[in-house]
Amino acid sequence: MQAQRLISHAVRQMEVESFELGDVPDDGILVENEYTAVSIGTEIYNWTHGGEPGSEGRFPRTTGYCNVGRVLEVGRDIDHVQVGDRVSGQGNHASHGILRARSGFQVVPGDVGSKSAAFMVMAAIALHGVRVAQIELGSSVVVFGLGLVGQLCGQFSQLSGAAPLIGVDLDEFRIDKAIHHGCDMGINPGHVDDLREVIFEKCPEDGANIILECTGLPVVYPQAVSLACLGGKMVAVGSPRGSVEMDFLKDVHLREVSILGAHQPKTPDTDHIYYRWTKDRERALVMRLMATDRLPVSHLVTHEFAPQDCQDVYTMLADAPKDVLGVLFRWE
Repeated sequence: MQAQRLISHAVRQMEVESFELGDVPDDGILVENEYTAVSIGTEIYNWTHGGEPGSEGRFPRTTGYCNVGRVLEVGRDIDHVQVGDRVSGQGNHASHGILRARSGFQVVPGDVGSKSAAFMVMAAIALHGVRVAQIELGSSVVVFGLGLVGQLCGQFSQLSGAAPLIGVDLDEFRIDKAIHHGCDMGINPGHVDDLREVIFEKCPEDGANIILECTGLPVVYPQAVSLACLGGKMVAVGSPRGSVEMDFLKDVHLREVSILGAHQPKTPDTDHIYYRWTKDRERALVMRLMATDRLPVSHLVTHEFAPQDCQDVYTMLADAPKDVLGVLFRWE
C-alpha cells in the first residue's frame, strides 16, 4: 500500500514523500499512525550531521522511533493484538508503519491518551536510566538536564523514593515543569555562584548519591560528576556524542565515583531470575503508570505539527528551540 513518511536526502533537509509499505509479515502488524513523537536529541543530531559521530552521512534517511496508532492488519503469528487496537511502538515518522513483534510494541490502555502514549519509548529510555542508577528510598538524586527524558527521569526518581530530588537546567521553563511534576527543587547554574556548593547544602552527604546526566552533552560531564558524593554514581542517560577532557584522578578515582552508561536498546528481550526487567515488561509498566496517572505525560507535550511542516520544525528544534519539551507530528 502507499503511505507517506518523513525523509531526509541531505544534511539539514527534511520532506514528506510517498512510499510503498509492503506486505505485513507473519510476526508483524500494520498500524495507521495518529501521532509520532520527535526524539529531539538523537533525531536533531543525526539531521544536522547526517549520522552518528565517526560515521559517514547516509542518505536517504528515515527518522523517528516513537509512534501510536490503530491496527489495520495483524500477522498470523500475532495473538495478543486485534484489528482496531491502539498500539504504541518504535515506528518511524510516517502515516502507516509495520511493527514486528520483537520491536516491543504495546497495546495502549483505554485510559491513556494517544498523545501521551506516543512517548512510551522515550519514557522507557528514562526508566532504564533509573533502573541502572538503582535508586533507593531516600537516595539523593540530581537530574542534570530537564529536557523530555530528564523530566521523565525526575518522575521515575520520585516514584522510586528519591529524596531530595533536584533538577538542574539553564532553562527556567523546564525548571518550572520539573518542580510542578516531580522535583523538590530546581536550580539554574547561571543563577548561582557555585552549583556544587548549593547541591552539597541540600544533600545529607558531600553531594548527591546519584546524578542522572540527561543532556547528552559531553562538555558538562566534569561539572555533573563533581556533584556526586564520595562513592556516588553518575549515570549517562542522554547519549553523549563526542569527547571531553576531565581530571579523572581528582573527580572520579580519588572520590570513587562510578560512571555508568544506560543505553535503553540494551534492555534485554528475555528475563532472568536475577534481572526481570525485559523490554516488554518495562514498556507495559510505562503504560500502566500512565493509565493510573502515576506517570502523567500530557503536560510535557508542548508542540504539535502537521508532517508538511517538517522542514521548519527540525530547523526550529536545531537552531532556536524555545519552551520545547514534547513535540508531535499529527498524521490523522
